[in-house]
Amino acid sequence: MNELLDIVIRATVAYMLLLLLTRVMGRKQISQLTFFDFVSGIAIGSIAASTFFNPAMPTYLGVAALVVWTGWVLATAKLTLVSLPARKLVEAEPLMVIHKGRILEEKLTDRHYNVNDLLKQLREKSIFDPGQVEVGIIETDGKLSVLKKSQFQTVTAGDLGAAGPPAASGGLVGKEIIINGEILDDNLAAAGLTRAMLADYLRANGIEDAAAVELLLVNPQGQYYLDLKKDGAAGKGR
Repeated sequence: MNELLDIVIRATVAYMLLLLLTRVMGRKQISQLTFFDFVSGIAIGSIAASTFFNPAMPTYLGVAALVVWTGWVLATAKLTLVSLPARKLVEAEPLMVIHKGRILEEKLTDRHYNVNDLLKQLREKSIFDPGQVEVGIIETDGKLSVLKKSQFQTVTAGDLGAAGPPAASGGLVGKEIIINGEILDDNLAAAGLTRAMLADYLRANGIEDAAAVELLLVNPQGQYYLDLKKDGAAGKGR
């Protein structure tokens, strides 16, 4: 009877503690989890199981282990919010693996992908010919994002009513130019822009310092999306 009561108490404590810790860490959809998020979740579950269902393990040591682990997870999440290099280290970066219909095999190797994996994800998007793809990018969660070549894209009402061709953007899918106030020079060059052109655009929008920008990107139509670190300044432009 005492053993049964002990298990009930341990299970209840484990349930309440895990509920609290997962609430503190925040919620993400399964599809949004990075590999680090996934491994952290498994580790927390393993620590809880080892602690609360092993009578030889003092409960307070397990609670301490869970709190310390969760603290490190929260600290890492906070660091990735404020530091772009830390974000790249923990979450990696989106990686282009198809460009103008050509598969970039060396890039696939960087993500431990093979051609079969790539073709499978293309088929899931109803694309059976990589030659139809302008740009294919593996996101940080392993999913493939695709921009079809213009001749294979579905025509929309907006396309039929367009006054003229879109502005050039280097022929690439949307490029992040500034993230967290940091100018990404490689993306800037890929979008066909220079720092002087960027400075002119920012000044035209009343911005003197790129550090004030949370996100600036140029989309495939050559339009800019601008969002400042202070709310109330976001939108699109040419």
